[in-house]
Amino acid sequence: MRRPGSAASGWQRDDPRAARLPALAGDEEASVVIVGGGLAGLALAYQLTNHLPARDIIVLEASEVGSGASGHSTGIVGPGVGGPITTLVKRYGRDRARSMFAATLDGIAALRRLARVLPDGCELTDGFQLVAASAPAHAGWLRRQARTLRDLGFDACYLDRDGTTERLGSARYHGALCYPDVALVNPWLLVQALRAALLTAGVRIAENTPVTAITGGDPVTVTAGGHRVRARRVALTTDGFTTGLHLFTRNVAVIRTHVLRTGPVPADLLARTGWDGRGAAIDSRSFFNYLRMTAGGRLLFGGGPALLEPRVDERGIAAVRDRLVRELAATFPALADLPVTDFWSGVTASTFDRLPIVGPVPGRPGVWFAGAWCGHGLALSALTAELLAPELADLADGPDQAASAPDLPWLRSTAGLMPTGRVGNLLLAGYLRGLDVADRVAAVRPGPRSAPPARTASAVPAEPAASALRPRPPVATATDLPARATGSGVAGASEPPTSAGEVLISGTTRRPAPTEEPAVAVPVGAAVAGSRAVEQQVDVAIVGARVAGSALAARLAAAGLSVAVFDRGDLPAPTLSTHILHGTEDLRIEGVYDSVVAHGVPPLHDVWVRLDDVKLHFRHPDDPGLCPPRDVLDQVLLDRAVAAGAKTSTGTAVVGLRRDSDGTVSGVTVQRADGSVRDVSARLVVGADGRNSSVARWVGARQYLTARSERSLLWRYFTGVRIPPALLWHRIGVHIVSILPTGPEDFVVIAQPPERLQGELAGRDVAGFLRHVESVSPEVGHLAAAGEPVGDLNRMVRYPCFFRQPFGPGWALVGDAGHAKDATLGHGINDALRNARRLAAVLTAHWEQPAALSSGLARWARDRDRAELPNYWYGQDIGRGGPVTAMEHAFLAGLQRDPRAVGRLDDVMGDRLDADRLLTLPRLVGAVAHRVTSGEPASAVGREAVDLVQLAWARRRAATRHDPSAP
Repeated sequence: MRRPGSAASGWQRDDPRAARLPALAGDEEASVVIVGGGLAGLALAYQLTNHLPARDIIVLEASEVGSGASGHSTGIVGPGVGGPITTLVKRYGRDRARSMFAATLDGIAALRRLARVLPDGCELTDGFQLVAASAPAHAGWLRRQARTLRDLGFDACYLDRDGTTERLGSARYHGALCYPDVALVNPWLLVQALRAALLTAGVRIAENTPVTAITGGDPVTVTAGGHRVRARRVALTTDGFTTGLHLFTRNVAVIRTHVLRTGPVPADLLARTGWDGRGAAIDSRSFFNYLRMTAGGRLLFGGGPALLEPRVDERGIAAVRDRLVRELAATFPALADLPVTDFWSGVTASTFDRLPIVGPVPGRPGVWFAGAWCGHGLALSALTAELLAPELADLADGPDQAASAPDLPWLRSTAGLMPTGRVGNLLLAGYLRGLDVADRVAAVRPGPRSAPPARTASAVPAEPAASALRPRPPVATATDLPARATGSGVAGASEPPTSAGEVLISGTTRRPAPTEEPAVAVPVGAAVAGSRAVEQQVDVAIVGARVAGSALAARLAAAGLSVAVFDRGDLPAPTLSTHILHGTEDLRIEGVYDSVVAHGVPPLHDVWVRLDDVKLHFRHPDDPGLCPPRDVLDQVLLDRAVAAGAKTSTGTAVVGLRRDSDGTVSGVTVQRADGSVRDVSARLVVGADGRNSSVARWVGARQYLTARSERSLLWRYFTGVRIPPALLWHRIGVHIVSILPTGPEDFVVIAQPPERLQGELAGRDVAGFLRHVESVSPEVGHLAAAGEPVGDLNRMVRYPCFFRQPFGPGWALVGDAGHAKDATLGHGINDALRNARRLAAVLTAHWEQPAALSSGLARWARDRDRAELPNYWYGQDIGRGGPVTAMEHAFLAGLQRDPRAVGRLDDVMGDRLDADRLLTLPRLVGAVAHRVTSGEPASAVGREAVDLVQLAWARRRAATRHDPSAP
């Protein structure tokens, strides 16, 4: 039965090959046997003829030469391997990344050298290749790739949208990275020309000779077609067909990709597209489309979602074909009616790190492997043939290791583990589907934009949203203020308010509804435009004087802006907090580390984590954590703001916002402790007033990805005993307890029970609280029992976790007001300092440039979400109210066997690394394997794993629905 998707390629139909070569007819001997008759194998055999007699080389092919991936390729020979250049720089460093990319350029040159010595040149042409941005967000990413490549000394450029359209003739893309020097070739002619050249030289080639076994040794024995071939060295160049030999079955995934070919494109029709037919293009999606014109004037258009080879069926292939037809029409509408004459697919092998495997096969002396090209087989096959041939031809006894091989990370014997078996295939299939969904979501998601005009009321003039912060007109005097108090959004306006969750933005009728509190003399949150004379004029008014507010105020004031900070509390005073600061970097950047430590706050060099029976120890000799009492930390930051020139008013409540007639926030209304009320004019009002932000409520800031913590946070302060300078964090069963020193003889004990159980603990006295702690962790309980309690039990229950739209006309949100994670993580203080620092950088850089400031704030908002999302989801996971799951236990068991992974867990817990760099699919696969080999039912474990993968993709899809830079 014909394998689904195994149709001959259009290349093969154009140039039917010569008669098949005979199969292996008996036992043979050779110096080198090459298994696999594609480009990799034939190029290697060709290079070996420079070192060995041709008769000493045998090529064994299971079907026909070139019938695999080589003959089904599009013939685009471009640079790159292992991901984008920015990823390579981060992962391997600049020098090694430069060497890796340079090697792929060497591969293009190697293929040119090979093709040019063969008859007719195999339709080899030179051209350019575009990597086109299929989504608005991808354009900036490609611009960074181009910049990095140029910085490393490579010839690459970025084309804007107009330049991309001009070069490619398609208005579909948002920009492109351009490689100016790539090769295009007819891959079928290339392998057939190599076949003919090798036969002429005397190389023995046997087709229809599947290899069924390979036994390493000296000699190596290859069993094929019922016969045996003995050789000193064997090279496997079987790429996507290697798993049939039971090799690398846990290291590579075999996927099938597809391409269609049109009939000849008439010159006038091509001219209508605006493309001259030169060069090639791929797009920026995970499963990219790719296109080129053939020498015969036909359009090749391929890509679409890859299919996992064990799960390929005719229905899935038909769906891919239909999708490619639609994609072609969307890319070149003028060619939509062009007939599709051919459709085919090819298999390729891929590793998790997207790097090939070229090296000796473990446990098989004398056997080498070159494959898993991850879609880069043409260039890398030609390069590898030149590198590997001298090594295989050196038949002297010695280790199978190329002494002079370049330092390339794919010169290796194996790769990381991949999912295997039925469960593994389900996981991989889900992963591939998830990548495809993410591509499609990104393609339809709008790019950076201003808020669109919405329904416009007659009382509010419509106005373009050019900037979130516009220059203010001179402050009105007391005599002309009443004349401005007539528009919508003003206390006493005749038009009834809309719902409390709405906000007035860019001339829309949405605005917050005023509410009232009996104890306050004015409506709380009312949009007051001029019922009182303005008593103070500042550039920025900040509501909230704790971590985020004071840190932001200090930076803005130091930059020369006039800043007023208001807080209803009489600071310093304790507040709801997990207290922990992970590392000293944030405090050192703010310039207050020494001041905090001067209050006797001890550095925490050690972190002891316990998760049921798993115990982990993290040591931080150079970057310790701190647990400062909040009254100490807040006062130090507030003092710094005052020293920088900020005007601070504690014990002063902000009770409302001032607004211009178009709804733009223009200041605040404050109430002093004596009950008097005054107005403060400000170009920007920043809400740094916590999770329950009044500013966010008054402006109607959109909240998204909201969750509610399943845990409560309860803590007590103690004094009178010196405990070790370390953080102890223990999660036993459903309970979490921790203890941290806050001073020389002071400490805090924190309990985080499931929310449903917090009532049992909240009413207990000190002794009851300590008994609970000891019942969870005797170690923590023993340390806590020696102290004297200070103050009452503090608690935070049923608190939300969320992202909020962080800016709008005349306002911004920072700290917990804009984004709050589950407190189980203890990342809040670090998040607040980091976010305030980044907001300050945008404001100070563009303060006098409204348009630049608006776009800068939009970038700040998007960058915030990208940076915080991975650990936000991680916080939801570890904040669950249940015990550690079986999958988490298996995951931890895998981590304990890998010191590097333990370090990454430390970095995630310490807010130094995104959780998705730790919680990877290979580690999930390892956890699944651990449980199955321990005797758990594979089907049940597999369903759990699939559920986790689906949850991850559901979260990713949910995140893509929200643009934080738009209302």
